[in-house]
Amino acid sequence: MRAAPRLLSRLGLVAGLGLLGLGLTACTTGETAPAAETSGSASSPAPSATGPSGASGSSSADAWATWDAALAAVDDEPARWLAVGDSITEGQGASSLGTRWVDLTRDGLRAAHPVEGVAGGVGYRPAAFATYGPDSPWAQWATARDGRTTAVSDVADLGHRAVELEAGSSLRYDTVGTDLDLWWTPGEGAFSYRVDAQAEVVVDTAAGGSGGSSGADASDGSDASGAVGVTEVTGLASGPHVVTISVADDAPASVVLQGLAQFDGDRGRGVTLYDSARSGATVSTFTDDLDGFLAAAGAAQPDLVTVTLGANDAVTTSPDDLATGYTTLIEGLQGLDSAPSVLIVDEFTPALSVASAWNGPAADYRSAVEEVARQTGAARVTIDEALAGSGVTDLGSLLSADGLHPNDAGQRVLADYLTATLARG
Repeated sequence: MRAAPRLLSRLGLVAGLGLLGLGLTACTTGETAPAAETSGSASSPAPSATGPSGASGSSSADAWATWDAALAAVDDEPARWLAVGDSITEGQGASSLGTRWVDLTRDGLRAAHPVEGVAGGVGYRPAAFATYGPDSPWAQWATARDGRTTAVSDVADLGHRAVELEAGSSLRYDTVGTDLDLWWTPGEGAFSYRVDAQAEVVVDTAAGGSGGSSGADASDGSDASGAVGVTEVTGLASGPHVVTISVADDAPASVVLQGLAQFDGDRGRGVTLYDSARSGATVSTFTDDLDGFLAAAGAAQPDLVTVTLGANDAVTTSPDDLATGYTTLIEGLQGLDSAPSVLIVDEFTPALSVASAWNGPAADYRSAVEEVARQTGAARVTIDEALAGSGVTDLGSLLSADGLHPNDAGQRVLADYLTATLARG
């Protein structure tokens, strides 16, 4: 049995929210992604990205080169987006997974860069989220759990949101699509997976995923490297499926499930989202075991990484120390085998109602993050830019019940802006 996971403090959850008391742009709610043509509307001004020059309104072509090339080739190759962040990115305040700004932006990017005949799956989601009710009650998105299953945060996966399954336990997920990747931690025990009524397939994580026989419409293409093992399940009929992951009653060791990636005709082409965020996260969430996190990030093979962090750090960290940690993270991501484009989504604004809890003025933290972008050559946008020109006076209509997080309408505001930013014309 693994050590008990660390509990997130209420302060850690509150400080990293990034949309406290902001003038949000008016918009509508719903599950459907915003139409691409609305992204540059009067209520959502066209975004600017800051490149190495650091000048607002400018953008370095080099900063976007990898992502631009991926978008240009979506008919034949995947364009993979890794979204790293805290509760802003995880979607606390959204009523469902489908109304989070990252999901809406994914759909908006697909509308801007369609692939004929490809619907596209939801992409990578963790085994469990770190959100909480009453506004976002979907943290445990498994539809059934049996035996002892425990959320763990000490695994350097995409967002530190793995689930440990002990002997005799199982998880069941409802998925949609033609393909599925199961992400797990190597060097643990063995587990089996079953898709619908097909035969079980056994995966031995201690042996790199070898073993087992496949069902009629699924194949076990397991591979393990470093901190991540991935089992590919292919050949499924397009549509809904039930995936059951089990550990035998007499298993001598537990298994750590990191997450599931769902594809619907888009395993090898189109835009794919990899969710790598956790409510309450700080920069050190990802840098404390940087090698482990980069192994997980590298397994996603991202063409673009967005980073939305800092508001939690500011409670205990000076602007200079934040810049040091931020630079370490960005340079680590840029050092992946295939260097992705990196976009910093700056959370710091004087309008934050928790700014008084920080170790310095919001302007100092913003300057620190701007300098990180300049020094690393990362692109940068700010939440202030996303909300410019709103004119909204009733902020309560755009915030969740806790008064801190964007509700579905606020999520759509971010989606409109980031879609316009990331669609690249």
